Amino acid sequence: MGDVAKASTLLKALLRERHWQKYSTFCKEWDRVAERVDPDLVGGYPSRSQLARWLACDMKGLPHPDSCRILEGLFPGLTTTQLFTVGADAPVTLAHPAGALPIAEIAPGPSATSGRGDVPSEEVHVDKACLSGDGALSEEIAMSAEESARFVRRARGAVDQDVLDQLGADVRQMAHDYLMRPPFAMFRPLSRLRAEVFELLDDRQRPAVLPSLYQVAGQLCALLAHTCADLGQAYAADTHTRTAWLCADLAEDDVLRVYVRWVQSNVAYWNGDYGRAAELAHSGQRYATVGTSLLRLASQEARAYAAAADHREAGRALATAQAARSHLGPDGDGPGGVFHFNLGKAAYYASEVRFALGGKANFERAASEAAHALELFAAQPDLEQCPEFFAAAQVDLVAAHLALNDLDGAEEHLEPIFSLPAESRTLPVIKRMKATDRTLTSQTFAKSALAAELRERIHLFCAYTASRELPASPD
Repeated sequence: MGDVAKASTLLKALLRERHWQKYSTFCKEWDRVAERVDPDLVGGYPSRSQLARWLACDMKGLPHPDSCRILEGLFPGLTTTQLFTVGADAPVTLAHPAGALPIAEIAPGPSATSGRGDVPSEEVHVDKACLSGDGALSEEIAMSAEESARFVRRARGAVDQDVLDQLGADVRQMAHDYLMRPPFAMFRPLSRLRAEVFELLDDRQRPAVLPSLYQVAGQLCALLAHTCADLGQAYAADTHTRTAWLCADLAEDDVLRVYVRWVQSNVAYWNGDYGRAAELAHSGQRYATVGTSLLRLASQEARAYAAAADHREAGRALATAQAARSHLGPDGDGPGGVFHFNLGKAAYYASEVRFALGGKANFERAASEAAHALELFAAQPDLEQCPEFFAAAQVDLVAAHLALNDLDGAEEHLEPIFSLPAESRTLPVIKRMKATDRTLTSQTFAKSALAAELRERIHLFCAYTASRELPASPD
């Protein structure tokens, strides 16, 4: 038996002792207790990011009362206050079994705060030294890098090339972070940096640097619009895109124009305005001159027309997208990350078009395209893999199997989706899952016990969404 490390919560030590460090294991134990305490709380476990905060003592108060009930059910005889006691004040001494997995496996490095566990009920006195524990060094590195970047952006009077280089690096990092981090985690960093850039533009800058500053401002507004769209905030997304479009015009940035038109089209698409979505995607194609720009907009136009049941126009746009897939050129020196429309996304967009066109042959091609998308995503480097992209392609594959009356195949491909963290359940993912639920209510599956079970799990999945993860109050 060894003493718990001084800078560690009792909760963290208990998870180590019971070998519950893996996030999936913790969630299973949570649901086991929730079934007994309150079945409505099944599936209400914290996100990976929130659990990481609990373990790192990085919280303003105790978790939400419902979370406290489950935590006290997991560890009978201990109060939640005791579970969040730090270091030497912990009421018990625990073993550290050899070979125990590090807490870093539960949540990687710097991640966002979850809204669900952030409602203060009783203040916990946090020893900030615990931030140097497992999984926190990467957070400290990121924070120190941000401090240095902020110094470069603010230390000089007029904007010079060093400032522009730093802003460009900041945008590139955020564009890549968007692939890995949930949208609500991206909003505040994007908003803060955009405010800094707007302040620079409000000052009197040399004309030579203005196009680059407008480009950065437009890119940040476009990413904010994308974030808001993923969180179901259509009005905010539209507003940000108008500012982004103005900045793109002032910077004469065609790649940014394409991205803005795509975000605008997506907002219309998920609001059910398929005609406008198609028009926006088509209108942006005059600027699609490099890399994946044409592939992005033609793919979006095709699925919008397909959803509007305009099969002729959908076929035309799909042919344009397929030609673009075959003749891709380099994307140039853009920020990359989420600004790059990869072949995996193009494949699952094509799957959605084939599904909407209907008929057995198209359903089979829809399944093939969705499966191909998953293969392409799996082959990407870890730092470029986006959980929301995987989920979208997976649900499209489920839809194709259901269209082919293959319920067992649909169940197989639904299973990995159910484990998607709540913070990654964006509006497009939830809309797809609700469409799957509607399909399962059809006459074909009306008497199936498996279909009924899947519908129950889908309802629970859709009850915990990325928008629900939004913090209840600002920091």
